[in-house]
Amino acid sequence: MRRIRNGFSKLLSAACVAAWASAAPAEVKVPDIFSSEMVLQRELPAAVWGAAAPGEKISVSFDGQYLATAADAEGKWMVKLKPLKTSKTGKTMTIKGSNTITFSGVLVGEVWLCSGQSNMAGKFVKSKGRSIDPKAFEQDLSRFRFTTRMGWTALTPKSQHMLSCVAYYFGIELYRELKIPIGLILRYHSGTPIQAWMPKDAAEVIRKKLNIPKDWNDNATIRNPGVQFDDKIAPIVPVAFRGVIWYQGERNAKARTGWEYRRLLPFHIKTWRELWAKRAGVEPRRFPFYYVQVPTQMSPVDGEWPWLRDAMRRALDTTENTGMAVYYDYGPSLHPANKQPAGKRLSLWALAKDYGREGLVHCGPLLDKVQITGGKAVLTFKHVGGGLKNVSGTKRLKFFEIAGKDGKYVPAGARIEGDTVVVQSPKMSEPVYVRYLFRKPEPNAEVSLINAEGLPASSFMTDDFKPPRGAASPGALR
Repeated sequence: MRRIRNGFSKLLSAACVAAWASAAPAEVKVPDIFSSEMVLQRELPAAVWGAAAPGEKISVSFDGQYLATAADAEGKWMVKLKPLKTSKTGKTMTIKGSNTITFSGVLVGEVWLCSGQSNMAGKFVKSKGRSIDPKAFEQDLSRFRFTTRMGWTALTPKSQHMLSCVAYYFGIELYRELKIPIGLILRYHSGTPIQAWMPKDAAEVIRKKLNIPKDWNDNATIRNPGVQFDDKIAPIVPVAFRGVIWYQGERNAKARTGWEYRRLLPFHIKTWRELWAKRAGVEPRRFPFYYVQVPTQMSPVDGEWPWLRDAMRRALDTTENTGMAVYYDYGPSLHPANKQPAGKRLSLWALAKDYGREGLVHCGPLLDKVQITGGKAVLTFKHVGGGLKNVSGTKRLKFFEIAGKDGKYVPAGARIEGDTVVVQSPKMSEPVYVRYLFRKPEPNAEVSLINAEGLPASSFMTDDFKPPRGAASPGALR
């Protein structure tokens, strides 16, 4: 990643400037991320920005702070509120120039950006049998708010149809645990690959680095590099938030860039972090970036699902302040019906890493080390919690395979021994590689390895072989 950094920082500034390319209006205007009923991020500098006539004097007042500036030659202006304290009572923000803008009912709490493709975009649609449990509305949800580009709104039985299911299940856990205002910024689009969410120039840098075809094997307009970034992300940079939750990857698996996701995801996270810092004029903040490991288990001709999942797992070790919600036990569908586990497991990361819930087991077992000895592979794991378990209650595990240096896998027996898993096969005297939950002949949601808290282990593979492209896939897991 360090090699990519050189010469790339200039592109970051250019990407944000593009969001301001339109002619400056005669009156003061602000992006649609600002409205009445919004939630501002606490404890961090909060940028407020907009456009006006060049040279026009602008003032922003909120919660005892008064900031003044002037629009530059291009008509852009920005001020930064000093870190704000939590506020459960609505306050007023006033922006003055040649005209006055007033936003009422503004709260201060925790704000998260929720982005990705169709599984993040899936909303509570009553006609499809998806609704929030009516009992949830028996509590005061007036401080649980979200924005979809149509202004901020509180969650109500009527507004729920505009809210992402995954975002809701993530946010409601924070709301209940923290008992402070929660704000969710919703920016997603179905069927879009990761490169669409990067600035176009940045996507080209990583494409060349990874030797990906120019068309990314996927040239539909909505999927073009930079398209979703320009439309949905650039206009909100550098709004203050705590972190990001992300549910995306299916499109890259389908377009045969699932293996490359091990580099694409870290690059994407780094790019966003640097963009926010550049635009705000501050040092990069490694804000939390938590994502769902895609559970889809479709046929080999439909995509690189096992490689995508492993790429997501590997990204945890190469990028700081990241977390992954394992969701395999709710596959094999492209669009799992029950989004609650995805959102809740994302919230476990936030509660443990960002909100001081010490001792909270927030992840299932993640492969740590592999030791080959005496024809066996001995595996150790992170996040074992109260201990390694099998869903079935026995010590013997399913869905493991083992291979020699030629990479030809055979089914293997696996057994829990203390906090390790021992894998071996009579057909493999000199094992080199191990994999778990690679691909099933008949896709289903069954897993084997969990921790005592019931969180499933991530699937994994220890080899670095690229998936076969344009050829038959390796034998299915048995």
